[in-house]
Amino acid sequence: MDSSYCKIFKWQKTFPLSLGGKLSEMQVAYESWGILNEDKSNAILLFTGLSASAHAKSHGKNDQPGWWEAMIGPGQALDTDRFFVMCFNHLGGCFGSSGPSSINPKTGKPYGPDFPPLVLQDMVDAVRLVVDSFGIQKVYCSMGASMGGMLAMEFAARHASLVERMIMISASGRPEPMSIAYRFVQRQVVLNDPHFAGGWYYDKPNKPTASMAVAREIGNITYRSRQEFNERFGRSRTGRGYNLGPDFQVESYLHHMGNKLAANFDPNSFILLTKAMDLYSLGYEFSTYEKGVNRISARCLIVGVTTDMLFAWEEQENVYKSLKKLGKDVAFKLLDSTSGHDAFLVEVDYFRKVISTFLRDE
Repeated sequence: MDSSYCKIFKWQKTFPLSLGGKLSEMQVAYESWGILNEDKSNAILLFTGLSASAHAKSHGKNDQPGWWEAMIGPGQALDTDRFFVMCFNHLGGCFGSSGPSSINPKTGKPYGPDFPPLVLQDMVDAVRLVVDSFGIQKVYCSMGASMGGMLAMEFAARHASLVERMIMISASGRPEPMSIAYRFVQRQVVLNDPHFAGGWYYDKPNKPTASMAVAREIGNITYRSRQEFNERFGRSRTGRGYNLGPDFQVESYLHHMGNKLAANFDPNSFILLTKAMDLYSLGYEFSTYEKGVNRISARCLIVGVTTDMLFAWEEQENVYKSLKKLGKDVAFKLLDSTSGHDAFLVEVDYFRKVISTFLRDE
């Protein structure tokens, strides 16, 4: 995916990481829409899911539709007549921010597996540096879905005095074993590909694209729902006769989605970021989970989806209950939809209404 249209924040100092490593320098790619107001109080921080870039909305320099195109713009849920919306590519990613495919200044070659391991807290701290560079002392809302929902929560917890509101969609305060299991299997598919070559594949003619495609196919099964697959594909065939490739329509769909990601996403970033998701907990570095949750002082909206296979709606409800028990200002919405984990990308009318109401309610 082309990241040349992104704005780049560069940090030319050492950036320490939570697991003991460090980067001698780093950068964060982001895109923005709207105008920062005079007192710099109207910023919305939009964190993305695992594989999305910072391109959430088309703009003058890139007219390609963004991954949340219908949600951002004048009069939309993220109203650019009112808000300054910033969307970030994760530190460790591959769409403009520093990550394994970036050039290591010490070697002049891609970091590869030498890129130090990180956790979501490090990604949040990198975004805080970007926010500080604008002189923003109050963030109107920190928000995101899936992995982005965890980052939005962690930003609201780690930098509590900065955040007025927080929206978490289809994420978890500490991922449960089922979602960890899915990501473990996805990583194993890539790690066991001979073309992965221990992560040193950048200058080789063959890349681990086939295994990345399979890893994504596994992911796409968890992003949708049994009900949707039944309604959308049934047992329809591709019409190609007996074969072990994409025979059924659902197989053809997975094949397409897998190859689409494999052509754009760096396998080392995939491994790094999925592991960071597994390690995440609001209670990270605290003696109890509750102490970590208690850091959040923002007004919160938690949204779950009944058919979410990756982060079951009970995981969002658990965050809601933890915040409520601690006396926080929090609301919980549960969407009954067949769209599964990806409902935030599909059920646009629902999310437009819920988010608009929350952002405008005084």
